[in-house]
Amino acid sequence: MTEPSSGSRPVFFALLLGMALMALGLILPLRALYFYQAFPGSWVEHWLLLPTRLLFPHQPPVSPRHPLDAQALHNAPLNWHDLLLFWGGLALVCLLYLLALRALPPLISYRFILLSTAFLGFILVLYPALTSQDVFSYITYARIGVIYHLNPLTTLPVAISEDPIYQYIFWTTQPSAYGPTWIACTSLLQWLALQLHHSSVWSMVLLLRLFGLAMHLGATILLWSGSSLALAPQESASPRLRLARLTATLALAWNPLLLLEACVNAHNDATILFLIMLACWLLLRWQRRQQVPWLLAATLALALAACLKITFIVIFPGLLLFLLAQEERRPLWLRLRLPAAMLLTYVSCIVLLYWPFWHHGAVLRLFRVNPSASMARNTLYEFLVHLYATIVHIRLIQMNPNTGSLPESVAHTIASLLFILTYAGLCLHALRRPASIRSLSALFGWMALAWLLFCSVGSTWFWPWYLVSWVGLSLLALVSGKGRPALLRSRAFAVTAAFTAFCMLSIYAGYVWGMERTGLPFLPGLQISWLRGLWGWSFLLLVIPLVLTQRRRQQTWSTLAEQPLPLVSHGQGSDRQQRGRLPVS
Repeated sequence: MTEPSSGSRPVFFALLLGMALMALGLILPLRALYFYQAFPGSWVEHWLLLPTRLLFPHQPPVSPRHPLDAQALHNAPLNWHDLLLFWGGLALVCLLYLLALRALPPLISYRFILLSTAFLGFILVLYPALTSQDVFSYITYARIGVIYHLNPLTTLPVAISEDPIYQYIFWTTQPSAYGPTWIACTSLLQWLALQLHHSSVWSMVLLLRLFGLAMHLGATILLWSGSSLALAPQESASPRLRLARLTATLALAWNPLLLLEACVNAHNDATILFLIMLACWLLLRWQRRQQVPWLLAATLALALAACLKITFIVIFPGLLLFLLAQEERRPLWLRLRLPAAMLLTYVSCIVLLYWPFWHHGAVLRLFRVNPSASMARNTLYEFLVHLYATIVHIRLIQMNPNTGSLPESVAHTIASLLFILTYAGLCLHALRRPASIRSLSALFGWMALAWLLFCSVGSTWFWPWYLVSWVGLSLLALVSGKGRPALLRSRAFAVTAAFTAFCMLSIYAGYVWGMERTGLPFLPGLQISWLRGLWGWSFLLLVIPLVLTQRRRQQTWSTLAEQPLPLVSHGQGSDRQQRGRLPVS
């Protein structure tokens, strides 16, 4: 077999990655992996599951509903064959992603990235299985609002127990964990499905997957356009900087974690990423024109993101700190005018969006029954809680399905305190050293770090899709800053991006591993599956050195750029020519 030419190599890579994703799609429906049917009870599901039945004739596919009996799950035998197939499929996809980041950027165009991402996305949209059932919860709250005309932020799913969607959801006694922005999006899609005379569950799953793909493509477009706005006019024609932009855009577009969560699980974090990238794009436009409407629009986009998932409120103070740093030498009352106006706009937007759903404060009930406020999943805290319970020989007993055990509640309190301290330190550092957040690339990096701190330090409840926004913000911070093109084209960056996606998606395998209560050799009562949070976050072992390397590069560039140039003779070239030799990477 001859090696593909440089012109056809990108197409070959896209087809190869597409086939790897198809292979993974054939593995996910195996019942031993305990995932979910994507289109339950429909003719679509029958035909999509047919290749899996033909390839694995002696293994049953996933059942229409995930077993809710925890004891039955734990007594089920572990199927190592299927688990290794799942790991192998993930590893192959992430390996091809790594190779693509290393080989393709010099050979591809922005148009190719969009077309190939749409191709890969459509493959994932037709997956017959889900690794998370959140999409059924999205549909439930949309049907509560559109079909039953009830308040989706305060009505419990048990109120529509006769609806066909009810049998596929797990959180039946909990109000929507997502705000009015997401309710508006899902309700619009539900209304559209009804207008097309499709009231079935599977039609909404398909629409939400297509919507997730559209949001992922939109974020990709905004990253490419935003990276162009971050460049000075004389830099836009630089082949080296264009190569860095292509690398960052490809890293976002083909990222397996982002693709699977947007196009398979249809998670709303793809929409959050789009809104945040839109806000960053508007800020880049504001930087060029210095017109307040662009700044107002960026603030509104960040408010919409917070009204989709309220925890994203932690990234907005970065914008206020950025605005304060712009006019450091002016009187304090003048410096505070613009940040105060943006804060008022932000708060007003959130209040106005929540007002129709307020229902005499009933919307606040979510904070009392939300599992993320008292349970520990996929974090260091989960491991420590179970380690403590194993050492002192106690059982972790939940008082009800929506709240965790006492040790988990204590861990949540500790996590909240630690986050308050680290977040306050992050804000104080920006106040004391305004230069650290004066550029937009520094602001994007601050936002990425703030969200990463919340996920890793401040929350005991974590799932792989929470990291989607961090990936997008990190890539935008890298590609919009000076002195970073070489880092984007480095082997370390490609390995870190692929390893992060693999670690996050491997968390799903941790639950399969826990089906038979496999224990550690030195602590038999401590299940290996409780290490999934430690493994999932092990990507930080590569991210931290990469960030430190980037900071050293940036400091070197800044130091050299600020040094006065020596006088040169006529034979050594002009001052402008000497400045052109300053390193930028």
